[in-house]
Amino acid sequence: MSCKVSIIIPVYRVEKYIARCCASLFGMRLDGVEFLFVDDASPDGSIAVMRDVLKQYPSRAPYVRVLSHEKNKGVACARNTGLDAATGDYIAFVDADDWVEPDMFEKMYRLAKQHQLDIVGCDWYLEFEHSKRYLKQPPYGNPQDCLRAMLAGEMRWFLWSFIVSRSLYVHHGIRFIGGANIGEDMAVLIRCFSFARSYRHVEEALYHYVRYNSGSLTNINAQKQMEMGKLNVDAVVDFIHGRYGSEYEKELDFLKLNVKFPLLITDETSCYETWNSCFPEANRSIWKNDRQPLRNKLLQWSAMHRWYWVLKAYYRLLFKFVYGILYK
Repeated sequence: MSCKVSIIIPVYRVEKYIARCCASLFGMRLDGVEFLFVDDASPDGSIAVMRDVLKQYPSRAPYVRVLSHEKNKGVACARNTGLDAATGDYIAFVDADDWVEPDMFEKMYRLAKQHQLDIVGCDWYLEFEHSKRYLKQPPYGNPQDCLRAMLAGEMRWFLWSFIVSRSLYVHHGIRFIGGANIGEDMAVLIRCFSFARSYRHVEEALYHYVRYNSGSLTNINAQKQMEMGKLNVDAVVDFIHGRYGSEYEKELDFLKLNVKFPLLITDETSCYETWNSCFPEANRSIWKNDRQPLRNKLLQWSAMHRWYWVLKAYYRLLFKFVYGILYK
């Protein structure tokens, strides 16, 4: 029997964090939800912690399933395993080291059903160890406007801030690229928005995204990140060309620039060199993206000309000093 929402939670090395995540999920206000925990051969006690928390919410137990991998396959494959097992009208993803507001899925699902929407999104909190930032999505109402904004980097492609009709995944065969664990959200959401007929945005921060888990995937080295990210970028380029021809050519340059931009938010020269070696053809569009702030364009321009002292000075002043004080 189908349910309202299937929430897919990949699990790998999150023993310290998963209790809070599970308490927020099991304690939510919406009923008729299934929870698909995908144990990606986690070597710690993450699943045992989840089961301990579940004992406090016995009414949720019939709707909790653990799907296990015999060996670690990565988050992209874990999400595919969850998708293959999901029965909900809508699909949601939650990272096991994050947590959600009690009314997140209640508000998003009710809005989706009221207007028969394909996708619903929300704002979120970026959580640091001792502080947090409120981050907003642009409140576009048309999927094609969202697609263009996503390619341009104005709209973020974090899967956990959306619920998506399962029919989009089923009817269009949308899946993650196995092993490509950087940018997998981007490649999937771009396809979802391309096929979507309707979208609404909840202008509230309903999700808490944690940035202090030192064991997370985002801490792997820059070169490896870009190798995996390139697989998803190439898949998006092929998809957009196949569906729209050359209509989004400029936006595809923006996408490539946005994917490699995090390499400039550091003081490591090796990351700057990796930036220069990735998607150099996109550098022609640095000054063409009106949806990006001037400082981002200046940083990219400096990187292209290998004025690395500008990047180091910016990072040390703003991120290490100013943000270091504000967002501990």
